[in-house]
Amino acid sequence: MPEKEALANYLKKYRKTIQQTQFEFAANIGISVEELSLLERQKANPNLATLQKIAAYTGNTVSELLDIDMHI
Repeated sequence: MPEKEALANYLKKYRKTIQQTQFEFAANIGISVEELSLLERQKANPNLATLQKIAAYTGNTVSELLDIDMHI
């Protein structure tokens, strides 16, 4: 699914840009490091609450997180 790939790419790129480990990034968002890892590897689908946490932390909207053209 392209949205899953777009989100995974965005998460990895954003996290590296702000120079945070998966542990730091997950803690700041309010999710487990295991969940973040699964999202970055496209092994899980985020629920709406997780998308909202990521959007709030990164200063985006949920739709921007899933914008295929923006991240691929």
